[in-house]
Amino acid sequence: QNGTAADEATKAAIADLVAKLEALNPEANIATSTGMTGDWKLVYTSNQGSSAGKLGPFVGDVFQNVRYENGKYENVVRLGGGIVEAVLGADWDVLEPCKWQVNFRTLKFSLFGATLKEQELKAVGVWRMTYLDDSMRVLWASGGKNVKTENVYILAK
Repeated sequence: QNGTAADEATKAAIADLVAKLEALNPEANIATSTGMTGDWKLVYTSNQGSSAGKLGPFVGDVFQNVRYENGKYENVVRLGGGIVEAVLGADWDVLEPCKWQVNFRTLKFSLFGATLKEQELKAVGVWRMTYLDDSMRVLWASGGKNVKTENVYILAK
């Protein structure tokens, strides 16, 4: 469930493993690496909200589709094998070698492939990226209203 059901002991163990993995990061300039390109599946997050795929009492699959060459990114949440889908469209600005400001531009909800609602957004977040290789990446994200803490996101290609 993307970490939404993890108990405190599991969260602590994952945090320890993430710190060990980050120490082995092979990519010094994640923010400008074409290795970011691809379709990534969320494996775990400390976030307990919609970014974890949580829509009401349900938890869906979360994918991040990054197209570095186009400067575009989509965060996709799918419930029921795609019966319900929410797509958050964004682009980014490079702030530091391993940091993006993510500019959220659109939000679209679909049911059975038919768009129910689409709207423009003007929200931003900051991704501090701490690990990237050919099959895994780790980032810490902050943003949103009154959000002062970072949440970790572990994704696999």
